[in-house]
Parts: sequence; C-alpha cells; structure tokens
Amino acid sequence: MRSFPFKVKTPDLRAALRVGLSVGLPILALYASGHIHFAVYAAFGALTSLFGHSETRQRRVETQVVVGAALLVTLVAAVVYSVAAGPEWLLSIMLAAVVVGAGSLGTIMGWAPRGDIFFVLVLLILAGIPLTTAEMLPAIAAGVGGAGFSILLTALEPGDAVDARALAPNVRRRTLAGSAALDKTRHAIVIAIAALSVTGAWWLARALDIGHPFWAPIAVAAVIPALTPADAMRRAVHLVGGTLGGVCIAAVLFAQQPGPLALILIIAVCQAIAELFLARNFGGALLFITPLAIGMSNLGRDLPWSPLLMERLVEAGIGAVIALVAIFLGSLILAGRAAPRLDGKA
Repeated sequence: MRSFPFKVKTPDLRAALRVGLSVGLPILALYASGHIHFAVYAAFGALTSLFGHSETRQRRVETQVVVGAALLVTLVAAVVYSVAAGPEWLLSIMLAAVVVGAGSLGTIMGWAPRGDIFFVLVLLILAGIPLTTAEMLPAIAAGVGGAGFSILLTALEPGDAVDARALAPNVRRRTLAGSAALDKTRHAIVIAIAALSVTGAWWLARALDIGHPFWAPIAVAAVIPALTPADAMRRAVHLVGGTLGGVCIAAVLFAQQPGPLALILIIAVCQAIAELFLARNFGGALLFITPLAIGMSNLGRDLPWSPLLMERLVEAGIGAVIALVAIFLGSLILAGRAAPRLDGKA
C-alpha cells in the first residue's frame, strides 16, 4: 500500500478528503443560497464525520448513525432553549446531562474520539445564538442535512457495500457488549467528575464575565478524557498544550479577517487535518479542532475576531486549570479504589 509522509496512507487521505467535504459542501451550499446564518447548524451536524476513524466502513457507518442522532438531539435541545430564551440554571442542567449522556454512550459504544467535547460545543454555542420561532425548523433541518450528508459520504466510499439491514442489530449488539464490559462504578466516578468540572467551568466563566463563557467548559471537555488511562497527567498536559496551541494557530488564521468563503475553506481544511490526527494523537488533533470550533462559532455571525480569540485563550487557560485539578483528584480517587482490589489479590 502506498504511504505518504508521517505514516499517512492513501485511505487516511481519502478519509480526510471525505471529512473536509462533509462540512465544506453543506456550508458552501447554504452560503450560495443566501442562508449563511444557518451554516453553523449544518457545520455542527457535520461533526458526525469525525467519528469512527480506523473502523471498517460498516462499523463506521453504525458509529456515525448513533453519533449523528446524539448530536442532533443535542442540537435540537440547544435550538429549543434559544427560541424559548431559557434561564441559565436550565442550561447548566442541560450541560451536565449532555456530559453524562454523551460520555456514557461514547464509552459503551467505543467511540473514537473519546469524550464529549463536540456535544458540549454544539449545546453551548447554539444555545447562545438568538433564534426566532420561524427560524427553528430551518436550523434543525440544516443540522440534519449536515449529519446526513456526512453519513452518506461514508457509506459511498469505495469498498464493500454497507448492509443497511444490519445497522440496528449491530448497534444493539455493540451497546449490549459495551454495557456488559463496563466497570460501572469506575465509569460513574469518571462521568461525575467530568460533569462537575465542565459545569463548574461554565459557572466560573460566567462569574468572571470574560465574554463568551462556553470556551472554558469546552476546554475542560477536551482534556477530561485523559482521566481514564493510567498516565492521566501526562496525557492531560499534552491535551492542554494542544488546546492552547490551537488558539495560537487560530490567531494566525483569523488575523486577516477572513471573508465567508475563506472561513468556509479554513473550517473544511481544519476538519480534514483533524481527521488525520484523531486516531493517532488527540493532543495533535486539538491543534486543528480548536480553530475549527472558533471558526464554526462565528459562521454567519461576523463577530470581531480579536476579542473572540482573547476570550478563547483566557477561558482555555481557566478550563485547562480546572481540568488538571479534576484529573489529579480523579486519579487519586480511582487509585484509592484500585488499592483495596490489589490488596485483596495479594
């Protein structure tokens, strides 16, 4: 099989192209039709394409169907909250529910990438974009289109045909197997720490009144998956570095005030490059996921870039500190839980 530099092979490049097209084409279509203000919803639906790297095509479609459905549930919840202009305490509860729900489902299904960063991203950014009742259904339709197009491109890749009839039975088997293999007590500890640290970062960012408070919990959601492995702190440092480095890359990319077409290209390229890193090094992927998230958050909104980047940098630092403290405390709790087991075996 032909190989490219940095051990990137031909199938990896095809996957990156697919992922870039999955987000770029729907956004471009909305721009061309004069509906760029709905592009952010299509872009968030297209995050579906980032899941299932290195899986067989049949399994990747199964993964993306479940991920797409979960992302759309999150998107609809955010849209309804925005239209209803819900209270902050309700959004906090919704945030905790998304962390628990997406984190648990991803663990059971064995998603890659792990964690709930994209679900937190969708909820908090879309909940903060004002919508009217008349705009609700078009926004949801754009999200459905983005997710559906991502799954379609995966299903149409060259190779064996996808067995649509096997999708539901296979998902059910994966769910049952993942649930049976899950260490439920350990998972409960990990997911509780994740929910508390993400929502805590949200409330702290709001209390400090820095600007857009969603960046701090998004930074926590990016780093908190490091809690599960034994080398948690080392991985956490790498993820923090990836997040902060991504902000610096974003500052360079957006310093020239890109127009709509340039922004669409940046988003598509960042999503494609992130795909190449996701299965290899999540810290490296965050170098491109971070500008991807910043770019998506400003689709059709035309907010000034400099304050957005400064807020992202400050709140990423706050989120990183909270995540590192949570991971340190969580590692101690998990180590304390493991110690009696080891003593019992001795």
